[in-house]
Order: sequence, then structure tokens, then C-alpha cells
Amino acid sequence: MKEKVKTEYLRWVRRVLQSKLNGGNKIGAINTWAVSLVCYTAGIINWRKDELEAIDRKTTKMMTIYNSLHPRADVDRLYIPRKHGGRGLISIQESIYVKEQCLSRYIDVSEEE
Repeated sequence: MKEKVKTEYLRWVRRVLQSKLNGGNKIGAINTWAVSLVCYTAGIINWRKDELEAIDRKTTKMMTIYNSLHPRADVDRLYIPRKHGGRGLISIQESIYVKEQCLSRYIDVSEEE
């Protein structure tokens, strides 16, 4: 199931990067369309840290291939919010971590049995 989610995510990112959107809209489309696919699996599929890092690395590599990111650009700036001078891309690793924390907090607070 992990491979299916990963290949679908990369296919969606590729489709967004091949489009004729401008840079901000490409990042927004990736955040809302592709990242949400992987976020839905948080707490259901056990993602390892190295798998999530590989997905993020593949995303930046694809952005470089499709000329959405300069090869020597600062990758850390890619994940900084736009209002703070970054590009605003949501990190897969960070989003999975946040979703798992929210899910565990919900289970702790829940009174259902």
C-alpha cells in the first residue's frame, strides 16, 4: 500500500509541475492536491522517517527537473511559509508527524470505548 500511495503522490506532483501554473500556484496545488493524499494515510500506514525523507527528496528533484526550483537553491527555504520569505511547500515528513500527533491526542481525549 505504501508503494501505491507513493507512486500516486509522485504522479500527481508530476502533473502539477508539468502544468503552466506560476510558481506560487504550483506550490499551492501540490500542498492541497498531492500532500493531502499522503496525509490521509497518517496513523493508518506506518511510515518510516527515511521513507518520508525520500519522498521529500524526490519532490525537490522533480521540481528541479521541471524548472520549478533552481539546482543550487536553498532547500530549507522551500519549506518556510510564504509570509516569512519562503516558498510555502508543506513537508511530507512534518505533515505526517503533525497528523499522527493530532490523532494520538484525539484518542487520549476521546471518551468512547
